[in-house]
Amino acid sequence: MIIIEIMNEKSRRDIIIEATKYGGITLRHQSLRVHKNGAKFPISKVYLDDEVLNPEIIYSLIIIPEAKIAAKSSVSLSYFHRKIGPIVFYSYPDKALNAIEKERINEVWMSKKNKISEAMVKGVNEGYIVYQSSLLSSLNFYFEIPSEWARRNKEILMIQIILNIIITRELEVKVYKHCTEFTSKLKDNKELFKALYIEEIKSFQDEEQASIRKQSDLLRKNIANFYDQIKILTP
Repeated sequence: MIIIEIMNEKSRRDIIIEATKYGGITLRHQSLRVHKNGAKFPISKVYLDDEVLNPEIIYSLIIIPEAKIAAKSSVSLSYFHRKIGPIVFYSYPDKALNAIEKERINEVWMSKKNKISEAMVKGVNEGYIVYQSSLLSSLNFYFEIPSEWARRNKEILMIQIILNIIITRELEVKVYKHCTEFTSKLKDNKELFKALYIEEIKSFQDEEQASIRKQSDLLRKNIANFYDQIKILTP
């Protein structure tokens, strides 16, 4: 699989400015229609009417992908299973994530795994990751919670906000504030870690199974409430 790193807006603008020195033309935010037997790049008639494009000149077209904007914002919570790797615990609205988006969430985990591990070794037990690609645009907040069942007595989780709008610095700051408040609330629940074992529930005694189900339902409700807060920021 080829992983494309999406160029940030400043770098993209710098390239465009440089290209204009040599007669380059800016055709921003165009849609490329891709087909099995070729591709079509529709160009607005405005560019022709305004004589931006000269029909007597041959142009070379360079296509720079911009970050994908989801059809609808959503929130998911994942955790790092030390044997299996990253697992999406729950996403809201239900079935909001497709298979490709879940795969990209795993890539966020794996691409930042060393960074997260190093930070936590140094005692920095939470952090913020901005991720933009041609398949996913998201803000991600990783953190840890105490756990009686995990190695080293802690679980590493990540809340992902998949966005249907462009990520701006202002939005980053607002979402970060909500993330810290949300995770702080989760950490107050000392039995929250049990929710993460819902897929392994059959390996526990009846009493623990009841506690796991209770915590799982509670965590899902908390994620849904968090989504309602984020939805206000991303109408």
